[in-house]
Amino acid sequence: MAKILSKTGITTDSIIAAAHISQSIDALTGDVAYDITVSGSFTTTGSLKALGNITNTGNLTTSGTITGTNIQSNASIAAAGNMTINGSSTFGDAITDTLTIKGNITGSGNITLASYVSGSTIIGNKNGIAQNNSSEIDETMTKTSFPPGSVTGVTQTTGNNEVTYTLPAAEAGLHYTFIATETSTGTAPTTFAAPSAILNGIAICDNGTEDITGTSFQINAGKFVKGTRIYYVSDGTIWHITAFCLCDLADVATS
Repeated sequence: MAKILSKTGITTDSIIAAAHISQSIDALTGDVAYDITVSGSFTTTGSLKALGNITNTGNLTTSGTITGTNIQSNASIAAAGNMTINGSSTFGDAITDTLTIKGNITGSGNITLASYVSGSTIIGNKNGIAQNNSSEIDETMTKTSFPPGSVTGVTQTTGNNEVTYTLPAAEAGLHYTFIATETSTGTAPTTFAAPSAILNGIAICDNGTEDITGTSFQINAGKFVKGTRIYYVSDGTIWHITAFCLCDLADVATS
């Protein structure tokens, strides 16, 4: 367990012992593990490197590099340099607390935020979700269970169970893709629904196209063919849908 800097024995007109001074030197050089708490501002012109945890309840501002295995903050972090995270890190709600990085963010672990990440360019792998309807699939989607931008591959060959996905509330920029990973062999339909009658778009089928308006878009049993792709994107008011279906118009319906 790390030690705590102590003022014990340091009083007016008393002798200052070597240990009174060496504890501070040991703490700052890292020769001995000490817990150090800063109640005001902490300013560094070089790099801030932590081999353990960085827990921040005030503001953390640096013009250098922040490197840590676990960085947790309930306040603002502003870095003009790079930020490297080697473990799992948690940051507070971006509405009240701000994380500003003008350099690169590199994480080999998880980065979890209570709100959103925004930037001029964000590059990374989309979330891939695979679902098999060995039992009925009836998903009311949320941004937690279905992260924005995720691609969901549906295998509908293991049973005669219905598959239904209901989208989250319309939110500008929110988008999802669904694909049929295998051709459906069941006797139940596949349905994609909006929370209300805010579904608008087009179905592109083998023998023509059909407008989609209303609350739900349904593909008949056995017609959710491998290669079928359903794409949704919201402008904040409605859900735009583009359905690429490897079946005939008679095999799809909207309501």
